[in-house]
Amino acid sequence: MPGFFLKKIGYALMIAAMVASVLAGCASKGNNQAVMDMSKMSMDPIKVELTWSPAGASANQEIIFKAEVTQGGDVVDDADEVLFEIVNDNDSSKKLELKGELDEEGKYTAAGTLEEAGMYHVTSHVTARTQHSMPTKPLTVKP
Repeated sequence: MPGFFLKKIGYALMIAAMVASVLAGCASKGNNQAVMDMSKMSMDPIKVELTWSPAGASANQEIIFKAEVTQGGDVVDDADEVLFEIVNDNDSSKKLELKGELDEEGKYTAAGTLEEAGMYHVTSHVTARTQHSMPTKPLTVKP
């Protein structure tokens, strides 16, 4: 009978040790990626103004795509990702994906060329400050 109680106490101590190690691991000050920098957090949504130039693009002409990202009226210069996706309306397999880079004006830009005339839809996928925005606009490419 004493062996039975010792076995139960042993199991209880083992479970207590596991719980303590889990709690200690959660409280450690090591490289804990679950902790976010809250200094730039806001309840305001991010806003993305999607543009390109030239506005009247032609086939085989370089187009500069721009995304101006703001939050509460302030420029967002720390976006996690800005991706421009340009898809042909007649054939969705014909698409171009471009990674946006921050320029000196605080806008995210990328350059690309569309080889065929036609109707396209441009979507800027912007992830910033725990939010995601993906405005889409139509683009007509002339021959």
